[in-house]
Amino acid sequence: MNDDDDGSRLPLTVGGLLGFALSAFAANARFYVALQVGVFAAYALAETVVPAAVASTPQGHFKGWVLLLTGLFADAFVTAAVAMGVAARSAGTRASARALTAIAIERWLPVIIVSFLALYLVMLTNDLSGLGAPSEPRALAYATAPLIWIFWGILGLTGPFVALSADRRSFAVFAGFAHAFTTSLRRGNLMRLCVLAVVTVMPTVLQGVAFNLLVAHHVTRPLFWAEVPIDALTVGPLAAIQTAFALDFARRASAQRSA
Repeated sequence: MNDDDDGSRLPLTVGGLLGFALSAFAANARFYVALQVGVFAAYALAETVVPAAVASTPQGHFKGWVLLLTGLFADAFVTAAVAMGVAARSAGTRASARALTAIAIERWLPVIIVSFLALYLVMLTNDLSGLGAPSEPRALAYATAPLIWIFWGILGLTGPFVALSADRRSFAVFAGFAHAFTTSLRRGNLMRLCVLAVVTVMPTVLQGVAFNLLVAHHVTRPLFWAEVPIDALTVGPLAAIQTAFALDFARRASAQRSA
């Protein structure tokens, strides 16, 4: 496969991968956008049903977890559907919305599990990411930020790898983590991994900026309006990019093993 193919095959260059991912997303854009609207609707329902509360109170923590898990479940379905669509396009075919829905339902639970584990690891390392409130000493957080971003980039691959895994459900999560780390950390993939890390972290950066702006302007429900629209808008394209890179990493790792 190379950049001279008809556009449905996986390109070799970083720019080609980004373009391929976005074109694969655009091929089923109507379906994916509908799913993203569903993500926003799920968030909005949770925001409406669960009473508002101060973030520092137990009620506030409860609502935060409800929103977090609602987004995780909704995003996992989008990730599974988009990953299968991108994989189909890389093979030169196009899956229908009905087929993608059926496959996404089948792979939904493993993707939820691996997404929860990835989210937990992100939360554990957030203070060292240079985003939000850094741990003390502050210099340590800024020094470790690039490594944490790369770590998050790898974690972003676990969802697509699990969605595309041919293993049985009980082993899919373990296979997803193993493939994400073993393929992306190969020497030939490190520069591409850095690009993927920046792309993966950008929604989080935008959410932080939006939250600070909304708080400064005294907008009601700043956390919801800062995080939910950005997540709903970016989850599909981001999953497409992560899947394209996951397929590329797997291809390059396979080529290195056979060389």
